[in-house]
Amino acid sequence: MSEKERKFMQLHFRKKSLLRRLAAVMLSACLLTGLAQAAPAEASSETTTAAAAQTSPATDYLPVLMYHHFDEEPGGSTMVVSPERFAEQMAALKQAGYTAVTPEQIVDYVDNGTPLPEKPVWISMDDGYQSNLTYAAPVLQKNGLNATIYCIGVSVGKSTYKDFGVPIIPHFSYEEAKKWVDAGVINIQNHTYDMHNVSGLDVDGYRRGVLPRPDESLDSYMTTFRNDFHKANDAIHAAFGYDTLAFAYPFGLHNAVTEGMLQTMGVRLTVTIREGINTLVKGDPSCLYSMTRFNITDDVTGAQLLEKIKEPEK
Repeated sequence: MSEKERKFMQLHFRKKSLLRRLAAVMLSACLLTGLAQAAPAEASSETTTAAAAQTSPATDYLPVLMYHHFDEEPGGSTMVVSPERFAEQMAALKQAGYTAVTPEQIVDYVDNGTPLPEKPVWISMDDGYQSNLTYAAPVLQKNGLNATIYCIGVSVGKSTYKDFGVPIIPHFSYEEAKKWVDAGVINIQNHTYDMHNVSGLDVDGYRRGVLPRPDESLDSYMTTFRNDFHKANDAIHAAFGYDTLAFAYPFGLHNAVTEGMLQTMGVRLTVTIREGINTLVKGDPSCLYSMTRFNITDDVTGAQLLEKIKEPEK
């Protein structure tokens, strides 16, 4: 770890509510230039008005959906949706004129002002369950939609938990996912390699998501987090030829250190499990971090989904 990185992280680890400052530190030269240009020029009122219209920060509303597992019998779980209900929800999105967007499109909008579709929606799924390919992918393809799937690296292609031999919901392999990635139906992103610990199984060294353990030093914590990220990212790159652009925090838990480190490692979007409204701002990369998502459950009808994600009246 460089001395510059050490000082940067220690500063943000000790303080609260510094995400905005942290993101500001990481702003690109392009953003700084854009902000400088935003000052009205001393010209005629007509010229000044036109310049202001062009340089004022433009915004767009982006609802983000969160799913996990799909099963014929959801059993009342808030993380399981039946294939039939999912099909209804996706058909409702299509009929209402929504267009699913990718992480690349979202970043392109913020960085370069490239317009998003009129009614964008970002569909995401966490953990990488086999049911995402078996049930969800065909429905997405049928409706001309796509989804981002955040995979837990250590569970890819597995049906048991690590070396414990405990059965878990089967997870797809990257080989199985590749045809759907190549078809543009899904894209795979990072949900850590092995920081999605299960209480009761990971007895020795249990970690709550990406948070530090009580007895862990800052240096040790940063090294562990960095190594875990790269291990997951390397597997994604080997399978699909691209690096992590988006990162989902296990259980939504995070801190200023993780946000700062992910930015320095090239991650452009991070998502939590908090519900709320995301407003994208052209030229402001900080709006892409700690994004909120709507957890979509099996009891949400297509009509209710549309009501849940509709843009608030201005």
